Amino acid sequence: MMLRDFTLRGVALQDFRGRDESLFDLTFRGGRLTRKKRLPELGQRNLFLTPGFNDAHIHLLHLGLSRQRCNLSGCGSLDEALETVAEFSRGGHTSGDILWAVNWDESHWADQRLPTREEIDRVVADSPVVMRRVCGHRAVLNTAAMQEAGRRWGALDPGGHLSEEQAMGLANLWPPTPEELEEAFLSAQDAAIAMGITRASEMGSHAALDTYLTLEERGLLKIDVKLFVAPERLEEVVRLRQEGRFTGPRLRLGGVKLYADGSVGARTAALRHPYEDAAHTGRLLYQDQDLFDMLDRCAREELPAAIHAIGDAAIDQVLHQLERIAQERGLEATRGVSIEHAEMVDTPMLDRIEALEIGLSMQPNFVERWGRPGGLYDRALGSQRCMAMNPFREVWDRKLPLVFGSDGMPMDPSMGLEGAVSHPMAEARLMSEEALSAYLGGRLAAAGYWDSEDWWAYGRGGGVLYGYDPLDLTSGDLSRVPVQGVLWCGEWVLEPSADLFRAGVVHAG
Repeated sequence: MMLRDFTLRGVALQDFRGRDESLFDLTFRGGRLTRKKRLPELGQRNLFLTPGFNDAHIHLLHLGLSRQRCNLSGCGSLDEALETVAEFSRGGHTSGDILWAVNWDESHWADQRLPTREEIDRVVADSPVVMRRVCGHRAVLNTAAMQEAGRRWGALDPGGHLSEEQAMGLANLWPPTPEELEEAFLSAQDAAIAMGITRASEMGSHAALDTYLTLEERGLLKIDVKLFVAPERLEEVVRLRQEGRFTGPRLRLGGVKLYADGSVGARTAALRHPYEDAAHTGRLLYQDQDLFDMLDRCAREELPAAIHAIGDAAIDQVLHQLERIAQERGLEATRGVSIEHAEMVDTPMLDRIEALEIGLSMQPNFVERWGRPGGLYDRALGSQRCMAMNPFREVWDRKLPLVFGSDGMPMDPSMGLEGAVSHPMAEARLMSEEALSAYLGGRLAAAGYWDSEDWWAYGRGGGVLYGYDPLDLTSGDLSRVPVQGVLWCGEWVLEPSADLFRAGVVHAG
């Protein structure tokens, strides 16, 4: 039986604006807060209560599928990655079926070299194998996989290396089943809740729309999902919206996800000047007029665009086309639009972003993973450009609509918080309270996302219980601040531990 009537004793409240230094006893009836009693003296903090994290850029289905597949994220070398693929193949994989080996990151390997078709063949020859990089923008196939892919795509690179479009279209060649997608989501949802994530913006693949509609119909969503769909599903979601879908309580339509460029790791992010270690500037994925037409179509249908743009050339292109939209249709047509990642944004671009009244969704975990001196960004872009990336402080001080997400690399708010407060450039860093507010979705409160400024009074309000100070999450170690319980939409989606009841910190009834 789910506990719905209870009292939390000696609770410190941390919200979007900071911390109330008083302690409270909070009484809930039917899962809703009915009484907030301020304690007369400041005693021991038994619990800390915050809103749930808002992962503003995540691929939950992809994350869950990765848990079903051969996960190479922990491999420290190409040899280790290939041996892991071989072990996975020997460990019960059905011969002839597609073998996905995902999340490798050569930027942390000593030789920083990509695998080849021949190397994969040597460890698995009797099944098609896809080795896909952590960013999803680069992949390598073995011979068996190349033969299958070649029947759809024609001649491929002899070394098995796919183009960016091909790498990102692999799920169309070997689509997961509806059962696999449901299992993937449930696994990823449980992992999100265990980290205190109660809201997620799903940057959906082609199959995400059908999957989430089914999950909602079956009552399997425990967290709030804002779904962004692939552009080829735009007309369909307009029709579904007219039919009354996406009205909640757990699934809402966010808009349309677009890609303006690729990734730094794949050397496909579009730059104004060439890469430090490659004689090219990446590439834009849209011609100017095509991007304008797509953004204009989104504006006409009142579907905000979430536009992936990492490189400075891509951000500049996006801003130019949005400025055209605003000139023709007014600022109402650009409000609600967000630039996703925006890693190479600079001061003149921020002036334009501010004028357009658009938002930024940034991933501070990228700084922690790739943005340190000597890291991937340093090697690919040079020190000067690397250090100028992700200027969190300037974005924050301008009071722009800023949210943090993880892009699932990895889904770990503590790594993102650490990246935000320990940026290699001191002048780009946020304070712990500011970083936490951005990851909780605090700037969305000012933008009208919440019905009330007091998050616990919000209609579907809830919170995350911690036994230790959540500001310590900025250390980058989630294990130091374990989640003790998650209350969301009037029910426990992660019940408090028995120790909290024994200690009288959570009192039933």
